Amino acid sequence: MKVVVINLKDKESRLNAFASHHSELQYEVFNAVDGRKINYTKLQSLGFDVNHDWIDPILNTPLTKGEVGCFLSHWEVWKKCIQMNEPVLILEDDARINDKFSFDQIEKDLKTYNFLYLGWKEMETSTPIDDLLSKPTYPYWLLAYVITPESAKVLVNDTIAKSIIPVDEYLPTKLNELKVAGYSENMFTPVSRNEFGSSTLLNSRYDAFIDFKIYPVTVATDEKYSYRLINSAKHQNTEIINLGKGVKWEGGTMEGQGGGHKINLVREFIADKKDSDVLLFLDGYDTFLTDSLEEISYRFRGYSERIIFSSERFCWPDERLSTELRKRNENQKTPYQYLNSGMYMGRIGDLKRLFSAPISNDADDQLYIQLQYLTGEHSMELDVEGYTFTTHEPQAVKYKGQLYNPLTNCFSCAYHGNGGESAKRKLGSLYNDFYGLTYIPTKRYEILSDDILLIDFMSEDMCQNMISLAEKKQFNMMEGDKVPSQDLRLKEIGLWEGLREHWMKSIYDVVWDYWNPCHLYGLRDAFIIKYEMDKQRELRLHNDASLVTGSVKLNDDYTGGVLEFPRQEFSNKDIPVGKCLLFPGQVTHAHTSTELQSGIKYSLTIWSSRYEGDVNC
Repeated sequence: MKVVVINLKDKESRLNAFASHHSELQYEVFNAVDGRKINYTKLQSLGFDVNHDWIDPILNTPLTKGEVGCFLSHWEVWKKCIQMNEPVLILEDDARINDKFSFDQIEKDLKTYNFLYLGWKEMETSTPIDDLLSKPTYPYWLLAYVITPESAKVLVNDTIAKSIIPVDEYLPTKLNELKVAGYSENMFTPVSRNEFGSSTLLNSRYDAFIDFKIYPVTVATDEKYSYRLINSAKHQNTEIINLGKGVKWEGGTMEGQGGGHKINLVREFIADKKDSDVLLFLDGYDTFLTDSLEEISYRFRGYSERIIFSSERFCWPDERLSTELRKRNENQKTPYQYLNSGMYMGRIGDLKRLFSAPISNDADDQLYIQLQYLTGEHSMELDVEGYTFTTHEPQAVKYKGQLYNPLTNCFSCAYHGNGGESAKRKLGSLYNDFYGLTYIPTKRYEILSDDILLIDFMSEDMCQNMISLAEKKQFNMMEGDKVPSQDLRLKEIGLWEGLREHWMKSIYDVVWDYWNPCHLYGLRDAFIIKYEMDKQRELRLHNDASLVTGSVKLNDDYTGGVLEFPRQEFSNKDIPVGKCLLFPGQVTHAHTSTELQSGIKYSLTIWSSRYEGDVNC
């Protein structure tokens, strides 16, 4: 009879310990399937799925990576048994032989039974067969057992087995199809977990097997306002699916009740999706991610319910529901007692049921969901601790690279800055802390025309963020300016020092290399010019009070408003957003901005000092 020992390749110490206790036993080692190296996509490619409803009946924990690997390891040995067409004694590497072991006895009993437990634990009550054997009722452990080709075929040909549960739990479901017995006194006993630990237990959330595909979605009918969410997702190596792209918004102004259109778009999106997969929804204009989709997935596996909503301090839009909503979370002593619909995630099958009742596009989505929640008919939970989602919290901060809420001592994965002006300022401040205005370091440049250089300077999302910060301030015409423009100094939005530092670290070397022996004295001024159809639409031909000027196009969703250099026969029409033009501003490079035809134009102008102490801002 062949003996096979299952061992993870990186657990050599366990194999060595096994060998030291079984010097008389002839065996071969089977390299176990490492569940840590199998994701859900890989598992499906192998022809398997998992039982998505599985929860450990004793520990109340979800399926673990170790349990998936353990199941597949035994499965592969069962297939090997069929191929060899002979019985196999299968041992896990923490099995220890004792003086009850007898090959002769096993060979004798295999004449009657096709599956023998040699090391097992009865979870209910077994029935004695004779002095040596018992009939198991609910046997645990596959520590040591003998399987025959006949019984192996029963196990591997079961289509239900392709929906994996722990292998210890799978075998009891097949007892009525096997001729099974177990030795009343085990021939093998397990090593204490205190010595070796366990590769199948849920020791942390990262041991859970992520058994779903996750769809991160938003509704942003005007994508330029969703730059925080889109950019943060890119930083977290994911891409947000925008259900609002190309859609005419019919959900109201969102300054009052509304938003039913979001639910209808989500309902349409999930209609053909697999029920066991997961949808993550984030509002389009005032949310951003602070952690990865993988981390969010691990946290979701830790919840006991199947749909998780963010929560907030205030009951809106119907204050009359406050008492009922608080009762649902009365044991959770946090300030966030009320369901907020701006961030949620859930199993798609459960979301289909949650959103099955009709809602008009202009009805309030949050009220709709709150009423569904209060029915108690859905597997729903509020993230009242901010374990995954944090909705406007003035004290939330970036701490050790994560979003930290000191009120609940939780590190969240996504932030929703809903509310008034103070909430929007907090949203912008937090976003800047995570993904803020960091200029692109460069010493490389491209020569575009006579003494006009192009360098990498800002990312597109950084440009959008600068516009967002500027729009919170007032643009003004500077009194006495010979070339008046509607502008705003960078110093007013807290960006002057960062720009000045970057200019001297990176741009200085570019200027020195190209215009040698010219060198920069520092920055004289930096300001954003705003062009609008009903206000300033153009800028007349002029020169700058600047040694070397930098010009950055902050957006391009407008027509007209082209920066032109008549003497050089050059314009910035085809220059990408975020790139910086460098040119000598005082004499040779007069320039103008042509009339704006539509939209709003924003540009950043940077003036360098002409001599020591030449500062104008």
